[in-house]
Amino acid sequence: MSKTLGPVALKLGDEVVVKIRTDTAIKDLLEQLDKACKGGRIQDADGFDVTAHYSQDLPEGEYAIKQPTAGTSDEVLLALVEIKSLLQVHSVLQLDRFMYTEGKVTRKTDPGAQLFSRSIKAQYGALQGSKCWCLLTNAILPSSTVIGSHLFKWEWSEYVHLLGFENIDDVKNGLPLWKPLEWAFDTSRLCFTFDKNSERFIAKIMDPSILTKKLVDIGQEKMGSDWKSPPYPLQKLTFQDIDNRLLEFDPGRPLRPYKRVLNFQARQARTYAIRRGWQPASWDFEDYLTEGMDLSEKLKIWYNSMH
Repeated sequence: MSKTLGPVALKLGDEVVVKIRTDTAIKDLLEQLDKACKGGRIQDADGFDVTAHYSQDLPEGEYAIKQPTAGTSDEVLLALVEIKSLLQVHSVLQLDRFMYTEGKVTRKTDPGAQLFSRSIKAQYGALQGSKCWCLLTNAILPSSTVIGSHLFKWEWSEYVHLLGFENIDDVKNGLPLWKPLEWAFDTSRLCFTFDKNSERFIAKIMDPSILTKKLVDIGQEKMGSDWKSPPYPLQKLTFQDIDNRLLEFDPGRPLRPYKRVLNFQARQARTYAIRRGWQPASWDFEDYLTEGMDLSEKLKIWYNSMH
């Protein structure tokens, strides 16, 4: 059954341009909008696009029509690629396709997963014999329990160009994390914000129900007989201890994950957490979309996201 809207008004700027009667099917509304405002998109109050695959009943109220702004100067074009909606994936992508949920957790059987994991751990300088460094706990752990998994997931590989890179196995699309933390990241329970003053990534636990849980318990649950216990002090570590912790990197290596990919996952995690009641709608963070890219690179991402 197609989802429907309540009585809403669509606004372009301050002007109401379309009034929708109760029970209009979203798919029909999108078709009408495309005819009336070519290239336009409907966004809800949080700035997320309304699509036929929107996973939540939409409340009554006003929805904004967003349209590309024509411009010729570099300043205008730069403003376009910096807008908040850049990496919230437009209706052509159907945002819910890219949610980080239980079904997206990396498994050993995923194509190339073990090869990619070894590459990530080596490139970040995390391998230490049979042990491996986790960049978030900053601890040396049994190597088999530290996972180098894709940040933008392997199954979405045909869409990597929309985030400005070409190969899903790009080393900047991965991080070596202890299994309990990799699980939390892949299920929207963990994301990273970014402090622009210190240039540091900060962990945020999105699901308050896991704050008191020990990471070793999650690791045992997820890995079963493959789990290897960490050094004793880490056996007491809870997700509360991880909240607000900084990602650490080898200062002798310039390699860092793509900011725009971590930003994308954080935006998705925020949406999922609000829908699940983990976080209030008021919780938000400042986007950190760019990597010091030049204008042409930013424009490439923006144009790709619009088509």
